[in-house]
Amino acid sequence: MSTDTVLWLNFRKGDKQAFAALYHRYCSIMTNICLRISPDSAIIKDCIHDLFVEMWKNRTRLALPVSVKAYLVRSVQRKIIRQLKRRRLDLYAFPAEALHEVGTVSCVEKAIIAEQLRQEQQENIRRAIRVLTRRQQEAVYLKFYADLSYPEIAGKMCISTDAIYNLISKAIGNMQETFSKTNFPTL
Repeated sequence: MSTDTVLWLNFRKGDKQAFAALYHRYCSIMTNICLRISPDSAIIKDCIHDLFVEMWKNRTRLALPVSVKAYLVRSVQRKIIRQLKRRRLDLYAFPAEALHEVGTVSCVEKAIIAEQLRQEQQENIRRAIRVLTRRQQEAVYLKFYADLSYPEIAGKMCISTDAIYNLISKAIGNMQETFSKTNFPTL
């Protein structure tokens, strides 16, 4: 039985030392991996903390994962992505009480603002796509614009389906890196 398995099983029984050991073993690993999603270390720390609080509260209901590390990393990544989406929505939200203070915003103005935001996001995506290799651009286009399945893309590009998964995964990683370096709002 691996050390992670023993720690996990003891943590589920309420062993605070095992819980602390899991936290100390994986906190820096999760932080480093999550910095690829967001450069905001405060968000990452908050999400890791929230994950471990939820784990402690629900410890008796948690199953033994195949890989403790993979479980923790994937869980915190999901939390960060949800948090970033929530913050982005809050950024564009206009509080209802403010409408009474400044008067009403017309439907036309709302539509113009929404269209400007959409155009800005599309331009940011175009810029990020331009940094990809031609093969990555082709794969991204076929997957997300032509809405083809991975096997269909593999057939069109004359490479294996596994290679398509890798190609698109690397393309998305490169685009995320471009977004984080240039402070584009991520989508």
